[in-house]
Amino acid sequence: MRAGWVLWGLLAMAPAQADDLAEMNAVSKTWDRYAELSHADKVESVDLLAASSLAHFGFLRDAALYASTDQLRRIPSADRMIVYVLRATQSDEKLKALDDRAVARLCMESGWAGVQSEEGEPLLSLSHVTVMGDIAVSEVAPPTEAQFQFGPDFVREGQAWKYRFESMVPDASVLLDQAIKQSGASTEQVFQMALAQVLKSEDPPSLAALDRALLDDANARVRLNEQWPQYDLAYERRIAAVAQKAKEGDSFAELVYGTLQLGGSLPRWVSKDETAGLALLEKSSNAGNARAAEVVVSYLSYDSKQLDDARLRRLTPHLQRAANGGNAASMEMLGGFYFAGEGGLAMDCVQAAQWQARAEEAGSKTARNDLVWTWATCPLAEQRNPAKAMELAAHMIKQQDTLEAPELDTVAAALAAAGRFEEAVKFQQLAIDKTKAEAQTQRNLSHRLKRMQARLNDYKKGRPFVQNVDVFAEMRAGRY
Repeated sequence: MRAGWVLWGLLAMAPAQADDLAEMNAVSKTWDRYAELSHADKVESVDLLAASSLAHFGFLRDAALYASTDQLRRIPSADRMIVYVLRATQSDEKLKALDDRAVARLCMESGWAGVQSEEGEPLLSLSHVTVMGDIAVSEVAPPTEAQFQFGPDFVREGQAWKYRFESMVPDASVLLDQAIKQSGASTEQVFQMALAQVLKSEDPPSLAALDRALLDDANARVRLNEQWPQYDLAYERRIAAVAQKAKEGDSFAELVYGTLQLGGSLPRWVSKDETAGLALLEKSSNAGNARAAEVVVSYLSYDSKQLDDARLRRLTPHLQRAANGGNAASMEMLGGFYFAGEGGLAMDCVQAAQWQARAEEAGSKTARNDLVWTWATCPLAEQRNPAKAMELAAHMIKQQDTLEAPELDTVAAALAAAGRFEEAVKFQQLAIDKTKAEAQTQRNLSHRLKRMQARLNDYKKGRPFVQNVDVFAEMRAGRY
């Protein structure tokens, strides 16, 4: 019976998957055809544009006619270039006579819009398509370690998929702006040079002249504000695609969308929901995503007063994953877990020291201090190693004038473990004095001072210190 249900489930899913694949292929074919036609400046490419794109070209016509200098500056640079070209090549009478489709045809056949590529380079193609009802969002390459590489989006009109030209304007503008910044020239200089290239003219109209509207019409400028494109709609749809991919189990999408939910950094598009965000991040981590594991560790360990045994055990597998992924802070924390025997891990100072050493190699500035403390004060007598502690503390001793109070405290513990009690007393007193100075600017150092004073008394009596404090219990109580 159970096998039959599984088979039925697979059969039930097959048509939907086939339909999705057919839709993805249809979107890709629309793009490939548009790219081919527009690259060749063929006006037939206009037939593949969405209705919203035709309206967008109508906006560019109206901007060329009426946009003030201030309005022009609001238009993303890729669209602004088209406005400049329209002003440079068309009279107000000609522009007013062009409907939306005619403007699109003019821009396509003149090579002012459409897909461009370097000579010998293939045209941009789609690597993946996410279909969401009548909307489709594409990717032009697999995700990098840091981001999705989104491309154009599409809308289904009737039985056909149409390309939204305006969906690529923000990306094209970012690339243009970056090129301007890297060139070292001013925006005006770069636009002037680009205009000369587009118009194939050594003496194109000056940008100062093109900044002025062809017609001075206050009412038209108001209407222009009212028809302003939703340039960020492309980003909204890309976030929706990430949400869709996360629902489908894409680990990287779970990381991205979970982080947005957890932090609430884009409230306009993603509502803050820490519970849902954490669940997605844990799912991504459990699928092997080390970066998601880092975010989970950071979130679960943020409030030390909540680090009870249940949370520590929940945190441990993510901590191990983040540490194995090369995160220095996680390596150091995992060393602390082994040292304390927390989070379901058996106490093991050798393992603790190995992770702390790796953390130092990965760039942690505090791992050396933890490593010395581990070897000097390990609660397991057979794993305590005063010689290693002193070997590693030697570098710290050479820099004693720059050491912080916890580092002085650690050096004292290493010296005491090695039987050098007179020196241990000296360093412990320096640690106490420095901590007292900090107490004037930091609150709640009294418990730390009491523990340090107790160690000082032991050193004076010739007794080394062995870790005897449950650090996590002290943290939960606000005493550490």
